[in-house]
Amino acid sequence: CECHQCAVETGAGEMKGAGFVARVIIVAIVCAVATSWFGWMTLPVIGFIYALADRRAFARGTIAALGAVLGWLAILGADAARGASIHMVASRMGQVMRLPATGFVLITLLFAALLAGTAAVIASAIVRKSPG
Repeated sequence: CECHQCAVETGAGEMKGAGFVARVIIVAIVCAVATSWFGWMTLPVIGFIYALADRRAFARGTIAALGAVLGWLAILGADAARGASIHMVASRMGQVMRLPATGFVLITLLFAALLAGTAAVIASAIVRKSPG
């Protein structure tokens, strides 16, 4: 049974939670590496391929979206650790968009989530509609 009550009573929810987190971390690593090497356009490709590859996973769109956000946060953190002025860039770009620096960063992360997450949802819908 896969109902919530059975998962709580048997402790299966903990395993599923660990699997969810592991999937998000794997997608985050792939997103960070692919974005660093090939650019932001890889995010929808990664989300799509992930959803096709991991058909057993529940909430593939959410996993892909969270992975993309964490991947891009890792890139920002690595750049900041190397001395890049993330705040300066975010402030300047935020001024152009009439947003505070944090608003610009949040919109950037939302962009990553939408790219990977929607591609994963589309792939999941294709898999559900395919015969067999």
